[in-house]
Amino acid sequence: MAAGSFWQGFADTLKIRTDKPELLRAQVGALSRQIPVLYMLLLANAVALAYTHYGTAPDWMTVHAVIVLGVICIFRAVAWNRARVDIDDVDVCIKHLKRIRVLAVVISVLFTLWAITMFDYGDAYQRGHVAYFISITVVGCIFCLVNFPPAALLVVAIVLGTFVFFFGTSGNEVYVAIAVNMALVSLMIIQIIRSFYANFSGLIQTQNDLEAQHQTMIELSRQNEALALIDPLTGLSNRRAFFSVLEDTVNAATENETFAVAMIDLDGFKPVNDVHGHPSGDELLQQAGRRLRKVLGHETLLARLGGDEFGLLLKGYDDALELIALGKELCDALNRPFVLNGVTVQVSASLGFATYPTVARSPNGLFERADFALYHAKKNARGEAVLFAAHHETLIRHDSQIEQALRKADLSTELSLHYQPVFDIRSGQVSSLEALARWESAQMGAVSPGTFFPVAEKTGQVGFLTRVLFEKLMVDMQDWPENLPVSFNLSARDIVLSDTVEWLIDEIKKHRIDPGRLTFEVTETAFLRDFEAARTSIRYLRDHGARIALDDFGIGYSSLRYVHELEFDVLKVDRSFVAPLSHNERSRRIVKTVIDMCQNLGIDCVLEGIENDSQRDVIITLGGRLMQGYFFARPVREVKLDALAEGVGK
Repeated sequence: MAAGSFWQGFADTLKIRTDKPELLRAQVGALSRQIPVLYMLLLANAVALAYTHYGTAPDWMTVHAVIVLGVICIFRAVAWNRARVDIDDVDVCIKHLKRIRVLAVVISVLFTLWAITMFDYGDAYQRGHVAYFISITVVGCIFCLVNFPPAALLVVAIVLGTFVFFFGTSGNEVYVAIAVNMALVSLMIIQIIRSFYANFSGLIQTQNDLEAQHQTMIELSRQNEALALIDPLTGLSNRRAFFSVLEDTVNAATENETFAVAMIDLDGFKPVNDVHGHPSGDELLQQAGRRLRKVLGHETLLARLGGDEFGLLLKGYDDALELIALGKELCDALNRPFVLNGVTVQVSASLGFATYPTVARSPNGLFERADFALYHAKKNARGEAVLFAAHHETLIRHDSQIEQALRKADLSTELSLHYQPVFDIRSGQVSSLEALARWESAQMGAVSPGTFFPVAEKTGQVGFLTRVLFEKLMVDMQDWPENLPVSFNLSARDIVLSDTVEWLIDEIKKHRIDPGRLTFEVTETAFLRDFEAARTSIRYLRDHGARIALDDFGIGYSSLRYVHELEFDVLKVDRSFVAPLSHNERSRRIVKTVIDMCQNLGIDCVLEGIENDSQRDVIITLGGRLMQGYFFARPVREVKLDALAEGVGK
C-alpha cells in the first residue's frame, strides 16, 4: 500500500499542474533564469571529460561529439537568455514546460550515451572521472530543474537509472557498490525533489493567498474610500466629497473659467421629521435628492452636506438670469408635495448662489457667500433663490464688524434693557412689560437688536448676552411692584441648553424674585433646532413657576402642534397679521380664530404691532384684550407705570 502511494505520488509529480496557473507562472519564471546555467554546466563538464580522454578515446568522441553537444547547449542557453516568456499567458507557460520536459529526456539520453561510451576507454582514473562527471553533472542539473519536478525526475531516472544498471551488471565489486550507492542516492534525490517542490508549491500558494488578501484589502480600501465620499442615506456625494471637488475645481480653474456654488435648504423639514418620524424624514430627503438630480442631471456635483442641506457645483454658469431660472426650477421641484408612507406633506426650499470668480476665488469664500445668500433667502425670500451680490458683501462686512465689536465690547456696560408695556384694553392697566435689549456700542453707536442678536446667535455669543441682560432685569425688577409681570426673550440657542435654563432659575432664586412674574418668550426657531431639548427646557421653567410665551405666532410651519404639545401660557400674534386688519377681511378672520382658540384653551393672547387706532378698534371688536405696540407706548429705559397707563385711552 505504501509502495503504491509512493509510485502514485511519483507519477503525480511528473505531471504539469495545469490547474494551478500561478504555480505554472512561478515555475517558468524560475526556469528562465536557471536553464541557461544548466546548459553551461553541461558544456563545462563535457569539455573537462573530453579533455581527460583526449588521445585515449577516438576523436569523434572527444572532439566531434563534444562540439555537437556544445553547439546544442550554447544554442539552447542563448535561446533561453533571449527569450521573453509571457508568463501571464498560461497556455504559453504550459507550452514551455512541455518543451522543457521533452528536452530533458533528449539531453539526458544524449549525454548519458556519450558518457557510457567514454567509459570503455582509458585507465581507472579516467573511468573514475566518468563516474564523477555523472554524479556532479546530474546533481547540478537537478538543482537547476528542481522547481520543475517532471524534468528533474526524468533526468534522475534516465541518467542515474542507466548508470545504476550499467555499474550493477558490470561484475566488478567496486562498480556494483557504486551502483548500490547511486541507487540509494537516487531515492534520496527523488525525495529531496518532491520535498522541495512541495515547499515551493506551498510558498507560491502562500504568496497567492497573501496577494489575494492584499487585493481584497485594496478593494475594501477603495470601497471604503468611495463610501467615505458618499452620503449613505441619499446616495449622493457627502460634505467631504463636495469640499474636495470644490477645492480641486478652484485650484484648476483657468483665468476665464466660471462656475457657481449653490446651497439649498429645506424649509419645514424639521416639523415633518418630528411629526411623522425619522423614517419619513429620511424618505423625504431621499425623494428630495432624486428630484434635484432629475433637474440637474448626472454631470453636476450634487451633495448632501448634512441634515436637510444640499450643495451644488455648477460648472460653466455665470449668467445671473440663467442661475436664477435654474434656482427657481430647483425650488419648484422641492415645493411640490411629497408622499411619505401614504401621507402627503409639503415643504419648500430656499437657495443661495455664489459665482467664481465674481464674488470669491477661494473654496471657503465661495461656500460662505453661498451660505450667506441662502441665509438671506430664508430670512427675506423664503422659498426662492438668491444670488450673492455686492450689497450682500456689505452685509457680511457689517455682520463681521458687529461680531468683532461684540467680542471687544464691555457688554456689561454697553448693553441695556428697555421696556415696552402690554396693555389690558378692558381694564386700562399695564398687564405686563416686555424687556427689549439695546446695545450702545462704543465703536458703532446704537445697534438694533434685530441686527446684533442674529450675529451673536451665529457666532455663539448669544448665551453671554442673555446672561448679562437677565442679570440687569433681575436688578430692575427688585424696584418694581411685586405684582408686575415681565417677559424676557430667549434665543433658540438658550432654550435648547439645559445649563442656561438652570442658570435662569438659579438667578431668580438668588434675587428672591417670584418666578410667576417671569414669562420667557421663545420663537418657533427653537423647536425647529431641537424639539426635544426645547420641550425639556420649557417644562423645567414651568415646573419652577415661570410662564412661557410663543412669540411671532402664525408665521411658522406647525405652531398649532407646539401649542398642543407644549401648553404655552401666552401666544403673541405676529405683527404681520395685525398690520392689514383694517382693510383685509381674511386677516381679521385669522386673528379672530386665534383669539377664540386662546380663550378656549385658557391662555393669554397678545397682539403685537398696534400702530393706529383703527387696528386697536378692530381687535376690540374681534374680542382681543391684550395689546402691544407703538400706538400705546414705545420701549423706554425708565419705567413710569402711571405715565405708561395714560397711553391706553389714546
